[in-house]
Amino acid sequence: MPELRSRFRLSCATLLLAALAAAPAMAAVRVDGRVIRDSWGVVHIGNKPPKAVDIPNFREELRLLVDGLAQYAESRDPNFLLIGRMPLGLMATSDWERQREAILDPASLDREPVPDDAPGGPFRRILRDFDAIAFDDLNCPPPPPRPDARRSTRAEEQRAARNASLTEAIRASGAPVLSVDTCSPPVSAFDLAKKGRAGKSLSVVAVGTPEAPKRLPAGRPPFENPANVDSLTGVKNALWLRSPRAYASKEEWLLAMGKTNADMVVVDAFYKADQPLTKAEVAALKYKFMGARRLVLAQIDLTAARDDRFYWKRDWKVGEPPFLREAQPGTPDGILVNYWDPAWKEILGVHFKGLMDLGFDGVLIEGLSAADRPEHEIILE
Repeated sequence: MPELRSRFRLSCATLLLAALAAAPAMAAVRVDGRVIRDSWGVVHIGNKPPKAVDIPNFREELRLLVDGLAQYAESRDPNFLLIGRMPLGLMATSDWERQREAILDPASLDREPVPDDAPGGPFRRILRDFDAIAFDDLNCPPPPPRPDARRSTRAEEQRAARNASLTEAIRASGAPVLSVDTCSPPVSAFDLAKKGRAGKSLSVVAVGTPEAPKRLPAGRPPFENPANVDSLTGVKNALWLRSPRAYASKEEWLLAMGKTNADMVVVDAFYKADQPLTKAEVAALKYKFMGARRLVLAQIDLTAARDDRFYWKRDWKVGEPPFLREAQPGTPDGILVNYWDPAWKEILGVHFKGLMDLGFDGVLIEGLSAADRPEHEIILE
């Protein structure tokens, strides 16, 4: 598909790929011998548990991905926006990480841990990389208590307390805070916007998710704004259309987007695998129906592949190539990936570069909690 390739400029993005610095490849797999690599890409010798040195630091690998993309974006366009959705897990050192460090360097047990919010620590790194932090449902009313609800475990309570502390630290830093609101039962966009304004968390109305309407809302947005918007500080309302497939064609989708007056819209760069947005179409989306300028962001997931993307090959499936780990729950066209794999990093780098080439004002980054699961499943010994 030469036209698709030209749109996404699949030439090597040297600076970006260098920033994503692929880790050295692990040993080859010999199933009939002693060396076996599991679905996480972790090497085992016979029936023995893997050595800590062979297990990636899953959380740090994801931080490095974010760091690399942020460095590349800043080198090309300092105004290009990176918004991280739910990155709290990357902003603190996990117990699993500390355990891994203690195994690799027993002397670390005798040293005072460096605070996460110290210079160079994960909190400050992630806060520096992102122009705004997006949470889920900050503006939604709390769910009613259920008498049959399971009592939280101590670990869950500790995690909730840590996340609350990180949230307050983010607010105290002055970083812009967004809330992706998919309330159940539904709450009006005006009520969400009012609560967001009062709590200093911009409400982003999510559309096209299983919990939300599939099409863009009709009518005028809350706090409709006739001014040009070229930065986050000017955004008074926002929409995120997760999937455009409720529209019969790309043309119908773009027509609907053009009739909105939202100050900021987040969209998928693809209607279908062979129908990405063009640079001209992205440029047209940057104007509200009333004619004023607005921000247009693309969505990108760092830890899941999709079979409706330009890079997907027809013979791919779970396990082939090896970085395609397993089906993504709730997403029929998605597969969770081993995001530290060099082959995936190269694909991700080309994808990110393509979004910048198309002229988007920024990206909303998903998949930032992907390190939780391998840390839970892989036991360090």
